[in-house]
Amino acid sequence: MRRAAMLAAGLFLFSANLAWVQERPASSLPEGTFASEDGCNKLAAKTPSELGEDFDFEILTKKGFLAYQQACDFVNVYTHDATSWVATAFCDELGYTSPDLFSIKQKDDGRLDVTRFTDLTNQGTNDSSAESGTEDSESSKTKSDHAAPEDEQAAESNSTFAKCQNVKP
Repeated sequence: MRRAAMLAAGLFLFSANLAWVQERPASSLPEGTFASEDGCNKLAAKTPSELGEDFDFEILTKKGFLAYQQACDFVNVYTHDATSWVATAFCDELGYTSPDLFSIKQKDDGRLDVTRFTDLTNQGTNDSSAESGTEDSESSKTKSDHAAPEDEQAAESNSTFAKCQNVKP
């Protein structure tokens, strides 16, 4: 009887722990649509697809990041504390798909400061020998001579997003 009670208590604690782990990401980023002030004004009248080339700003939601010809879906959002998060994303931009990393911090006034880190080391590689793995040592040397400088291999962008009060559905 004592073993059964201990087993039941252990299962309860294990399932409670699983529930906590699953709830943590769901209770992460603030609800709503965030953009620049000008972006919020445009979103009150039109959706991003209706804006077309006038879609010249960025949008952030719990689901991800959206800009002209670019969409990033948040895969995981990790809570640092009540007002800061780290999000990993799967991004698609003009046929390129890549992982991305976002650091998000909510200010006292409700705006979100977003820092985005993008790895650019593999973008723009259309060399068929690189894809097939048949590159010889001479062409490898030539490619390394023309590699992007270290400071150009990653890009970091900082933006501030305000919560949009009225967004066209």
